[in-house]
Formats: sequence, structure tokens, C-alpha cells
Amino acid sequence: MVNRKNLMKEIMSWVLSILIAFFISILLNSKVVAKVRVKQSSMENTLKANQQLIIDKLSYNFTSPKRGDIIIFLENQHKRSIIDDAMIFIKDLGNKGDNNSRLVKRVIGVPGDKIDIKDGHVYVNGEKILENYVKGETFSQDLKFPIKVENDKLFVLGDNRPVSLDSRAFGPIDYDQVEGKAVFRVYPFDKLGNIK
Repeated sequence: MVNRKNLMKEIMSWVLSILIAFFISILLNSKVVAKVRVKQSSMENTLKANQQLIIDKLSYNFTSPKRGDIIIFLENQHKRSIIDDAMIFIKDLGNKGDNNSRLVKRVIGVPGDKIDIKDGHVYVNGEKILENYVKGETFSQDLKFPIKVENDKLFVLGDNRPVSLDSRAFGPIDYDQVEGKAVFRVYPFDKLGNIK
């Protein structure tokens, strides 16, 4: 009888340890870092489909996104609670990080910037920006240019401009849609390293 009690105690200890580890994992993945998979070709040649990235979810709690940052944001989803983030994490477990509502884009304009697109190039505050990472020329889509980026908004573009669905089509995004900044590529292994 004593051995059975000890066995049950040991089992409960293991179950409790596993639950604690699971909840710590949810907390870390919902508020600190997460692994995501690039699903689109809209960021080629910088990022290619099926590459896996680590995103920093913590930094933007203290600083704002900057021009040139590669961000991950949730399409049509705003201000998330820890419960919402936990549900995304659990969904990611089943989908191996393939959350279809995540988009990966580059920040081109921040609040106060005037964005213009003409002759296949992007201009920020009247200056043509150097974009050696761009694949193809940049043309306006549905938005009428020039536009001014409002407070708490970001103007984002994919690097593969001919195929990217981005702020040219859906307008600037809200800050609170941003999930984090892409900081490190973990797969494929021959491309392992910081993201620039």
C-alpha cells in the first residue's frame, strides 16, 4: 500500500512538472519569442517560402518598429490578450508554425512619413530609398499615392514587389497587429543566422 501511494505521488509530481513546463512554454511563446515558418514568396530574395524564423516579441514593448525591420503581423487581428496568444501557440503546435493569418513584411514607413511610389521606386519623405533587397519594380496597387502614415500605423511592403500583398493593397497596418520582429533564421541550416 505504501508503494502504491509513493507511485501515485511520483506520477502526480511528473504530471505537475509537465503542466508547469507547458504553461511556461505558452508564456514564452506568447510574449517573448516564437518560431514561425515563412509561407509566401512575397519576401524573396530576403526570405524564401518554408524558411523558419525566430521572432522577438518582447522588443516592441519598449521600442517602436523602425524602417527596414522585417516584422510578422497577424492579418485582421488586433490587441491580443495572453489567452489569444496562448490559443495561437496551441494552434501553432498542431500546424507546425503554419499560422495562415501571419504575414511577413518589411517596414517602409513609420508614423509621420509621407510615402510615394512612382516610376517603379519608393520615396519616403520625398527621398528615393535605396532598396537593394527588392525583387522587381514597385508599382502602386489599390492605394492612391502619396499617403501619410498616421499615428500608430506602419506602411509595410514585401521584398518581392510584383507578387506581394501588402500596404499598397490593404493600407497601413496598426501597431497592435504586429506580433514581433524577425531576428534569426533557423532553417534551412545553410541559411542559419541573423536576418537583415
